[in-house]
Amino acid sequence: MLIGAGLLASQTKQYALKDYLRVIPSIHIGTPLGVGPGHSRFSGKAGNFFTLYAARNLATAISETVIRDRFEGVADRRLFIEEFQDRVVVQLRTILPLQLVDLRKGGCLKLGISTEIAGAKGFDEAQQFSQFLHDHSNVDGILYASRLTGENCVAIFNRAIPSRLSDIRTVPLVQLKNLLTALASLQVQLIR
Repeated sequence: MLIGAGLLASQTKQYALKDYLRVIPSIHIGTPLGVGPGHSRFSGKAGNFFTLYAARNLATAISETVIRDRFEGVADRRLFIEEFQDRVVVQLRTILPLQLVDLRKGGCLKLGISTEIAGAKGFDEAQQFSQFLHDHSNVDGILYASRLTGENCVAIFNRAIPSRLSDIRTVPLVQLKNLLTALASLQVQLIR
């Protein structure tokens, strides 16, 4: 992959997170900013970095981590509360603004990369892109629109986490007052 420095700079922006959310298994409650090996959309191919994902709102965070594609072709849009009981929500803010490559609003087209990266269908291409960014630039990660809700999401490289991110609070997902509202906005019913 080859992207010129000037072109990359034109799609890189300072971005401050205010109350972004990530949903993680409750077993990781002690390390709310922790990241580790995984096979995800913007994880690297070489395994030399890890990625933290967060979303602008609760509905998107739940969509990206719990729901995903599970309701494709299914009329029954119910989830049992047990699926939420082992998860916590981490509220994030930036200490310093992040330098993020913006893939929203035609970002892939402007960079001359596959638009499948922004649409999440080009999984291998997205990993190659992340690997390129990590290894050949000083950016902190990627700003993109959720393929599920269209809302803003971030993928932050672990090198930026200690100096740029802070966790404000961590709460069990089932204790959030707006959980039912978030699920209703996704046309999902919670079964207790």
